[in-house]
Amino acid sequence: MAETSRRNVLRTAAAAVAGFAGGAAVGPRPVRAHAPHNPDSKWDHEYTFGHTQLFMEEYLEGTLEILGSQSGELDHIGELTTRAANVARNGGTVWTHMSLGHMPHYEQLETRRGSPGVMKDTRKFDHLKKNDLIFTDKCNRDVLDARERGVYVVSVTSNYQDNEFRPAGFTDISHHNPDGLMLKDVSNEILHGHTPYTQGLVHAPEIPEFAICPSSGTGSGSTHWMLYAELANKLADPGARAVDKSAEYLSILTARVERVRQHMDHIRETAVIMARRVRAGGRWFVKSIEHPGFQSEFHVASGVRIVNWGDWNATKEKNIFLLSAISPSYKPEVQLALQKQVEGAFVVGIGPSSLDGVVPNGRLIDVADAGFDNFSPESGGVIRVPGRDDTVCPTSGIVGNVIQQMIVAQWCDEMVRRGSVPYFLMGIYQKGGREYNAAMTIAFERQGF
Repeated sequence: MAETSRRNVLRTAAAAVAGFAGGAAVGPRPVRAHAPHNPDSKWDHEYTFGHTQLFMEEYLEGTLEILGSQSGELDHIGELTTRAANVARNGGTVWTHMSLGHMPHYEQLETRRGSPGVMKDTRKFDHLKKNDLIFTDKCNRDVLDARERGVYVVSVTSNYQDNEFRPAGFTDISHHNPDGLMLKDVSNEILHGHTPYTQGLVHAPEIPEFAICPSSGTGSGSTHWMLYAELANKLADPGARAVDKSAEYLSILTARVERVRQHMDHIRETAVIMARRVRAGGRWFVKSIEHPGFQSEFHVASGVRIVNWGDWNATKEKNIFLLSAISPSYKPEVQLALQKQVEGAFVVGIGPSSLDGVVPNGRLIDVADAGFDNFSPESGGVIRVPGRDDTVCPTSGIVGNVIQQMIVAQWCDEMVRRGSVPYFLMGIYQKGGREYNAAMTIAFERQGF
């Protein structure tokens, strides 16, 4: 579809977005101008459109910015988990309710493999008692009532919920806080997760309406696991330092995200193949079975629209199938990958290369046409706590999602270099988001991507 047609289709929605009260248009962060990742890439001569940075590079840099900002929260995390440990020792309960979004819902479940289980999940506040403590990203009268009953409330910032740290008027009324409450009104303390309120990390010149490729899985997930690591350690060792395991977790996670740079040439080659298939009429489907959170992190705010849409059977020989995993050879996922390959699909697999030192046969990353190691080979996690035989606090969810979002970002880059601008979803928590998505639906279905 020509760019002029795209603009005409989205004119009404774009006007709604640009006109929200008190909010200037969301612009890109200053981007360091430098040569593409591989200036000798065989793809660069095809199409450039003046790009100075590959989209996957911008996504990775944005992820590392989130993790770098979280290092500034370590002292606060130390103080909060010391208080939480005292609450637990004195007979109170430490609750968690900070999983707004899609991937975070699954990644932060109390039953998630690798969770130390020292906090209790909750979706309600009326049963919380005086002297309990809760980490929550909600902001409403129920939270305020809990605080007034004597519950110690720690508000954790979320891109999905209105708060005092974003421009007034940015958030849609559906995600406003009742009674005009803000985090400072309902909580004893505020902890910053550092997911940008705009959610996306990639500023594609061809999609100026908003930033694409979501990041809440990183900001929310790393905050969750740092709190868990520190609290589990303090409950096991009353003499533990105030800041110890949270810093260790953040350091390991950051190093593993940095290692994803090793995949960049392979991600680009994969993205080129995917772009050629989609432009030829292929469909793109994703699935995650053992950890459903991966699959959920596509049709989200700033997420790509094409995924899991259309008739798979109509173009099987042109299709793409992506699987993300937390085990190297989870049987249902490997079987599904093989089945889709037989049908003619190009299969992309993301997962660990081993599990607790064991390298099994038939790994997903070997079976796939394009396999990516998530550098997270533990069945539990990366933190050892005194008195426990198992390790806790995994990195597999966060790193795996970073890889799949980098693939999305670079696929988009390769598409626009070839004159095919794909559609992404504007967050419905953002004012104008629903209107934008409704306006683009007909055009998307006609274009197919």
